[in-house]
Amino acid sequence: MTSTLPPPSFERKSSEIGFDLCETLWKRRNGLGKHADQNWVPRCFTFHGSILCYYDEEHFDDADPSRPRGRIDLARDETKASFVDVQKQGAPTQFLVVLQIFVLGGIERKWKMCANSKGQQQRWFEALKFFDGPPDVDVGQQILDALSIGGQQTPRSRAKTNTFNKTFRQLKRNSIDVFAANSSSNSFEEEQHKRTPELLFFAVNVAMIIARAGDNTFFWTSVVLVNILLFKALKTSLKKEVKAAVDDDEDEEPGLVVDRSSNKSVPAAATIPRAKPKAGSPLEEFLKAPNQGFLSAAGCRELAKNLNCFEKLPHSYWNGDGTIFNVRMGPNYKKTGLKKPSKTSLYDLYAVDFVRTEERIRESRDVFKPPEIPGITDVPTGHSYIPPMIITSCSMPVNEPSLFNSTDDGPSFNVVFYFVISESTRAALKDMDSAPPAVRLLGEWCRRAENEPQFRGRFKCMCILDEIEKLGLPTPIPGYNGKPVLINKSGAFFRRETYIEQTINVHLFAYIAKKALYSIQPRFPKMCLNVGFTIEGKEDDELPECMLGVGKLLHLDPGKVDDDLGLD
Repeated sequence: MTSTLPPPSFERKSSEIGFDLCETLWKRRNGLGKHADQNWVPRCFTFHGSILCYYDEEHFDDADPSRPRGRIDLARDETKASFVDVQKQGAPTQFLVVLQIFVLGGIERKWKMCANSKGQQQRWFEALKFFDGPPDVDVGQQILDALSIGGQQTPRSRAKTNTFNKTFRQLKRNSIDVFAANSSSNSFEEEQHKRTPELLFFAVNVAMIIARAGDNTFFWTSVVLVNILLFKALKTSLKKEVKAAVDDDEDEEPGLVVDRSSNKSVPAAATIPRAKPKAGSPLEEFLKAPNQGFLSAAGCRELAKNLNCFEKLPHSYWNGDGTIFNVRMGPNYKKTGLKKPSKTSLYDLYAVDFVRTEERIRESRDVFKPPEIPGITDVPTGHSYIPPMIITSCSMPVNEPSLFNSTDDGPSFNVVFYFVISESTRAALKDMDSAPPAVRLLGEWCRRAENEPQFRGRFKCMCILDEIEKLGLPTPIPGYNGKPVLINKSGAFFRRETYIEQTINVHLFAYIAKKALYSIQPRFPKMCLNVGFTIEGKEDDELPECMLGVGKLLHLDPGKVDDDLGLD
C-alpha cells in the first residue's frame, strides 16, 4: 500500500542545534487518535544522550524545546527497539521503527515511528537499540556516592543516589508484600484475596450457563444471586484496599516523626545558585572573609540587611523584601478592608532549592538534608513551639493539567525556601505580652496549626512579579499580582526538632489556576518573582499582618532544572 500523505520535511543537521539526532518522523497517534482516519502525523523528534522527545510541531524551529509532547529517558526505563521493512496497512512508509516500553515485566506502551528512507530508519533504530533492556543500576557506586566524605556530592552522584533510594524503597515494599503473602497467619486470607477475580469470573460464567438452560423465572433469580455475590466480593475487596491504604499512609501523618535518614541525599542549597553581590560592595568583601559565607549565620544576617545589593544572575535567587507586599491593617479590617505595606519580614531567607522530580516532594527532608546553622538553629527561641527555622516547599505540575483527569501527584517542579528567625523577631519573643501582633499571631499559628486544620489554613502565599507589564501575560493574570492565596486543603504541616515545614501542593489547586501557571512556564526565564508567605490576621489584636518570609526568584529556567539535580 502506498501512502497518499505528503512526506514530512527534514530538519537541518542535528549537530547545528546540539542534538545527536533531530529529524522529522511519522508518529502513530495513541489513545483515541489511533482510530482516526489520519492516525499518522509528522512530528519533530530529538535524541540527545538517552533522552528521546517529540513535539507537536513538524519543524524544530517552530517547537519550544522545553515543552515536548512526549519525553522518555531510555537509561531509566526498560525498553526494546525493533524495525519492520514491510508496509503496514495505513502506515505512510514501509520503514517502521517500534519502541516498546516495559513496566514490571509487561509492555506499558509503544511508540511507533515511520522513517522516510532506509537510511533514516537505520539511524534511529541503532540509536534506540543501544539502550535495550532494563536500566543499568550501579548499586555499589550509588552507595559510595551516598556515603561520600563530607556529604559533598556531584549532581550526577546525587541523581544516582536518588535512583538507588527509590529502587531500595520499591524492593523493600516488594519484600514486605512477599513476606505478608507467605506468612502462616495471613497466607490463607491473602491467597483468597488474590484469587477473588478468578472466582468471580468462574461463578459468573457458571451462572450464565445455568440460567440459559432454565425458564424466565430461573434466569432472573440467577441474575439477582450473581449481583449479590459480586456486591459482597467487591465490598470485601474495597475494605482490604482501604485498610492497606490507611496502613501505608500511617507514617505520613503530619505529626508523626519518621526516620528517613537514608533518603537525605542532597545537601540543602545545592541545586540553584545565589545571585552575586554587587562587585566591590562591602557585602562582597564581608562574604569573602573566612567563615563568613552566605550559608553561615553571620552571612545570613548580613544578606538580610542588603536586600538590593546584588547583580542578577540567570536561574538564581536572592533575599526578598517584605515591604513590597500589602497586608491587612487594623482596626476593623472587616469593614475598612485597608491594606498597607508590610514591615520587615519576621524570618530571613537562608537558601532556596529548585528541582524537578517524577513525583512531588511530600516533605523536603525526603530529598534534602535540613540545614544545621550554628548560631541560629541550635539557639532556642524561648518558646518550644516556635522554631528557629521555617521551611516552605511548593510542588507545581510540570505537565499541562487535565480538566477531566485531576491528580494530586505527578512530575513536579519543587521550590523549597529555608527561612531563619530574624534578630528582631527573636528579641520580640523575649516578652510575648508586649510583642507586635504579628509575632503573637506567629506564635499562635506555630502552636495550634499542627492539630487545628482551620488555624493551619490561615497560611497564605503571595507572589509579585517585577515589571509585570513588560512580560506580555494574558489579561487575567496581572490582576492577581500580589493577591494572597490561602493554603488550606493543599497544604500539610510537619513539626521537626529544629524547624516547622509547611508544604503547598499545587497539584490540588483549581484547574484554572494550574492552567494559568502552566501557560506562563515558557516565560519563567524572563521573570523576577517575589514569593512571600504570611499568616492571616482576622481580629484587631492580630493586626497588622507582617510577612513571615520572602524570597526573590530570578529568571528561573525550567530547562536547567534536570541538570541541577543531575536527573538525566
